[in-house]
Amino acid sequence: MMLLTLWLCLGLVCYVYIGYPILITVFASLRRRRINTAPIRPSVSLIVCAYNEEDIIGKKIGNCLRLNYPKNLLEIIVVNDGSTDKTATIINEYANQPGVNIIQSSTRQGKATAMNRAAALAMGEILVFSDARAIYHAESLDMLVRNMNDPEVGCVNGNRTLQKNKSPIFNSENSYWSYEAYIKTKETQCRSTISVSGAMLALRASLFEPIPIDMILDDAFLAMQALRKGFRVVYEPAALCFQNSAMSTRDEILRRQRIAAGRFQLVANAKKLWPWKDKLAIFQLVSHKIMRLFLPFFSAGVFVSSAVLMLYPNTPVIVAILFWAQLAFGLLAVIGWVSEKIGWKLGVLGIWYYIASGNFASLSGLIRYSKGRQTVLWEKARRME
Repeated sequence: MMLLTLWLCLGLVCYVYIGYPILITVFASLRRRRINTAPIRPSVSLIVCAYNEEDIIGKKIGNCLRLNYPKNLLEIIVVNDGSTDKTATIINEYANQPGVNIIQSSTRQGKATAMNRAAALAMGEILVFSDARAIYHAESLDMLVRNMNDPEVGCVNGNRTLQKNKSPIFNSENSYWSYEAYIKTKETQCRSTISVSGAMLALRASLFEPIPIDMILDDAFLAMQALRKGFRVVYEPAALCFQNSAMSTRDEILRRQRIAAGRFQLVANAKKLWPWKDKLAIFQLVSHKIMRLFLPFFSAGVFVSSAVLMLYPNTPVIVAILFWAQLAFGLLAVIGWVSEKIGWKLGVLGIWYYIASGNFASLSGLIRYSKGRQTVLWEKARRME
């Protein structure tokens, strides 16, 4: 029984990290779906929601105004969600700027509410939702909307790129996003990706429905909308936006536990939220996102079963190797944690600590969601400047 548990849990861990990327690569090579792109220029409403972003919001609005897109076709909507710093004052400085619409809220209501308010006023054929800290390349909007020439495409996700900085977790976080970008590219080649980032997300305005105010992952909800209505959700690597990495693993854990809680919310509401008619999308969703939530349990299963088997006489060599490899992994993660605490450069140790912290964030996200402690009011991770 213990041996069966070991191989089952180990197989699930390997499938999540390695097996699914290989499988989706094979699928993409066998049934590649192309996108009928063309250099079109529909009207665009670029929506930026901000809470206490005094240090960046002026730069963000300036970046929006400098985008290489016809001014008469670009509407910039900035929503202040009850900021308590100087965000409201800075935003108001752009109130008379042509093409800029300002929405001020004296109370904090959450990102979903802010996005709904902006979408209700938006005039563009395409809604582009952006984080306040995401700085766009000048050609990004063109790269995004060219995909909308294909009538099957309803939602487009841009390429969230990290700017190199002195963050101790830059290399680990950058490796993770490169890994994610590869998977999203292959999913798109199959038909659709089910992984999107709110840093740069374009949606046909005709597909938008108000986001439930208790929805934790607003970006995932928008992608699900498009999939449920039979449209493709695609990843556009040429649409670049730049962000700095988190200042520490602790800051990254805050972001990832919120995402984990949001995914558990998606699981709890699967019947009404998941695109059940799209069997491939369901397979991708479960393989790419949902199974990751249970990695702490799969990993625990591997460790406990291998530890128990080590007590048996004539323990198979492969079991012993797995047991000691897990102890080594744990030791490397602890060393990575200590190294970050005392200010050493993590190097390769950061990868093991980053993986371990991701599993911790999944477990923490489950606890927060099950206890109703995960609010829709987003907690910003501190980022390097």
